[in-house]
Amino acid sequence: MANAYQQYLWIAVCGGICGMLYAFLIGANDVANAFASSVSSKSLTLKQAVICAAIFEFCGALFLGASVTSTIRSKIIDIDLYTDQPDVLMFGMFTSMFSASIMLWLATYFGLPVSTTHDMVGSIMGFSIAAKGFDSVEWDVAKKLFLSWILSPLIAGTGGFIFFAFVKYVVMKSVNPFQRAYYTFPLVLTIGIGIDLFYTLYKAGNNLKALEDLSVAIALPASFGVGLLCGLIWIFGVGPLVEKRIVNAREERITNSLQDAVNRKSTLHTEIDPTMMHENEGDLDGGSAPGNDPEAAQQEKVEHIPSQEIVVSEAEEPMEGIRKFTMTFSDMVNMFGESTYKQDLHAQSMSENTRAAKIWDHGEEYDKDAEHLFNFIQVFTACLNSFAHGANDVANAIAPLSAVLYIFHYGTIESKTGVQKWLLAAGGGCIVLGLLLYGYRVMKSLGYKLTKLSPSRGASAELAASLTVVTASFLGIPVSSTQCIVGAISGVGLVNGHKNVQWFFLLRVMLGWGVMFFLAVLLSAGIFSFAAFSPDL
Repeated sequence: MANAYQQYLWIAVCGGICGMLYAFLIGANDVANAFASSVSSKSLTLKQAVICAAIFEFCGALFLGASVTSTIRSKIIDIDLYTDQPDVLMFGMFTSMFSASIMLWLATYFGLPVSTTHDMVGSIMGFSIAAKGFDSVEWDVAKKLFLSWILSPLIAGTGGFIFFAFVKYVVMKSVNPFQRAYYTFPLVLTIGIGIDLFYTLYKAGNNLKALEDLSVAIALPASFGVGLLCGLIWIFGVGPLVEKRIVNAREERITNSLQDAVNRKSTLHTEIDPTMMHENEGDLDGGSAPGNDPEAAQQEKVEHIPSQEIVVSEAEEPMEGIRKFTMTFSDMVNMFGESTYKQDLHAQSMSENTRAAKIWDHGEEYDKDAEHLFNFIQVFTACLNSFAHGANDVANAIAPLSAVLYIFHYGTIESKTGVQKWLLAAGGGCIVLGLLLYGYRVMKSLGYKLTKLSPSRGASAELAASLTVVTASFLGIPVSSTQCIVGAISGVGLVNGHKNVQWFFLLRVMLGWGVMFFLAVLLSAGIFSFAAFSPDL
């Protein structure tokens, strides 16, 4: 640690706090992108989504996050301008994280699905413009980013449209949709695992020296070979077990339906009980059967209920008073669950948005068994999307923090330095925590209010979005996973007609992206200028 930078220990500490806070907010706002459609289609519960995120967000951040991190940290701005003033760059990265956290917290609080990439890139550009002028921004790189922000939702939307159109007309509308869905899954496995594994092996050399010399000629066939093997395991191993489970569920549904019909018939007979008819006849004749005197029965109720109420009240009032001051661990767990992962997001969303409720009520339904099978497909595509998200968006929090810590330790600026594994791991952990505690707000917007989602629809959207994001991660382009999944979901909804997409809501979301970026630039520039250029009194 350089002695000259001991005085900036507070920047390193506060920067670490802001970096982890921003990762937390990424989980609260952006991880909803990966799991919103899975939760809304009931392929996963919110609790199960958190568990999947804990695994795949973490792995994506650890194995593939270094490439995008280096792009955001050293290619958005010309860091050579700060060679003689590393402390200025250090402080600027800190103020970027601070201002970006404020913006993202506000967006999450109001349930707006915004781009954390826009937020952080805009914040870094804002401080650098304030510190060194407009020439400090690498506008060639910035133009590519701006272009990717336009193209990525279009590409993902086109992919979602094509994937779901194939699923709808080739699988769900066929004579035997279940059988076709059964053989669609191994195709998805082969493509999804093959692409993700190839990108991981090829790019993991940033963090793993053992893979530095791995060539494309080896990585490509090995990756898709593993994907093909997983597809074969599904066909001959896991698939038959899943098929048996779905058949049993179908039989259970039929049994329950028959039982409900029997119960309704039994209830109808009870309402027209011959004994009751006989009693009524006695009443009409002026007689009254023993124990059936209405006045006597009413008097009995009046005499009986108050004494019972008094006993209950006397027994429970002291206990209620004690419960107000004592709460068991089980009570705290239940309270925590009711306010986070146990919420009924569907009911909340439908009550908050009547237009969304109409889209869900009138949306086209498909074969239940095939949709049930797509539950498993969607869980897989959600995990792919989560892996892609962790690979791409962890950079938004870790890139500036990595620069702050490097300068604090060494007192110099390097354009190419390895990203610490523990930083990537810590960022991935905070992302998962953000989803658990605060992710439900934005999840309602993407999962319920844009269009109707079912397992087949959600799987198509997630596959299109994950392939777009992970490809961008491979190329080192920090695209917005929010834009990709919004584009993919919109493309899927468009397959069933333009009325199945809530266009006004989509327009509001898109306007939020632009507003977020420009406000991030202004806020970051303002905070940095206020702190760095204020006169000494």
